Amino acid sequence: MQTDRAIFIQSLFRLLRKVEYLWLKAIPARPEDTPEQSDIDLLVKENDLPGILFFISKQASVTQCSIVRKDAATYLQLQFHDGTKLKLDLLTALVRKQFTYLTNNYLFSNRSWKDQIASYKTEVLLEHALLFNFLNYAGLPSKYVQHFGATSDEEQARLIGFVNAKYGTGFVNFQQMAVFSKNERQNFVTQLKTQPENSFTARFRQAIRYMTSQFGNKKLQVPKVITFSGVDGAGKSTLLNDLKSVLSEKLGQRVVTLRHRPSLLPILSAYTHGKQAAEAKAAAALPRQGSNGSRFSSLLRFSYYYADYLFGQAYIWLRYQLPGYTVIYDRYYFDFIVDGKRSNISLGDRLSKRLYRFLAKPGLNIFLYADPDTIRQRKQELPRADIEQMTGQYLALFEELKKQDNSQYLCIENTDRQASLETILQHYILGKNDTNPIDHATSDSPGQAVNRKSQVVNPIAVFDPC
Repeated sequence: MQTDRAIFIQSLFRLLRKVEYLWLKAIPARPEDTPEQSDIDLLVKENDLPGILFFISKQASVTQCSIVRKDAATYLQLQFHDGTKLKLDLLTALVRKQFTYLTNNYLFSNRSWKDQIASYKTEVLLEHALLFNFLNYAGLPSKYVQHFGATSDEEQARLIGFVNAKYGTGFVNFQQMAVFSKNERQNFVTQLKTQPENSFTARFRQAIRYMTSQFGNKKLQVPKVITFSGVDGAGKSTLLNDLKSVLSEKLGQRVVTLRHRPSLLPILSAYTHGKQAAEAKAAAALPRQGSNGSRFSSLLRFSYYYADYLFGQAYIWLRYQLPGYTVIYDRYYFDFIVDGKRSNISLGDRLSKRLYRFLAKPGLNIFLYADPDTIRQRKQELPRADIEQMTGQYLALFEELKKQDNSQYLCIENTDRQASLETILQHYILGKNDTNPIDHATSDSPGQAVNRKSQVVNPIAVFDPC
């Protein structure tokens, strides 16, 4: 019976048929035969990396996934339901400190196929293994000595002659390659320096990238603050919990959820009723029931809550973002722009919209909406007219904000829970605003916007090859 690890590897390589890739350092006959203590190294294109990560996030057999980014490489450690594990290295270039030791064009031009698995020619396998290890001040590992030593005498002579002719080395056999030699390393370095990709300027730039990678943030670069917005009944809480589960259980992220604002300052009614009683009362109250008609009182209330955002964002950054937490807000500041009545504020949207520029912008902002009839089947707190009005205002607001900063403003018609979650995960991994799967025109009426369908954009053409 196959392990979860073996089944996953087979599915992954079926997916990879859709893109250009290479299985690097391939000694076993099949990828799934790779020992559990050994890595599977893949050379992939940078544009295909997000789709591969998204594919991994969807696999039910993966119970834990740790992801670390370094220079031109993404390192993953996966654990499966049956307890098996896999170390998967996704490389976009073969670099070692300041050197590009084999170019992608060279590697792909020497590609070879066996049983629909893409690897490279035998001499390039030897070349790669030697360069990688000697640049790291080590000899050729014994598994490669055994692998190449099992070939015919003619093949062994051809392989050794290939390396010696290209790099000016003096190897006689594979056993000699197993012993690190400073002189032979220098031969490799001397030859690498003659190549255009390793000119002085190129090596200097690569050294800077290497140091930045080593001392910078090594975690997967994903939005650290996510917000959910939408009228009551749009499905925010359900999708928020789904996303939190995937991020924590599949992608190994630490996640904290906050309601509406940083809450460095307590809810106003806490000053009269106490914090716990005020929060319980607010949770039990129906939305949009405030009767405050005073502009002065509304201004004071808004100023209080705005101060919470303005100063509380520093607290959230120090308390959660700096230690590496992903912060998810159930509702955010956008409610003060579109739905001030919810917080018993009657000021319009001009002031709150202008003051948004002074707040830190969350990385990914999600607005969920649905047909008013669907929403009223879930919750009947809001009349149809209010649902249509606020939906149109949110869509227009997100379209406007999307043009003003580099954050993502994502609008999803939440009729299919799984499709909505997959769309959110795509944007969480891709981290690009220009891949927004729904493009709303500001001239849309609320009814037209509500009836527009969201589109799931596949960054790798086909996510699930099974």
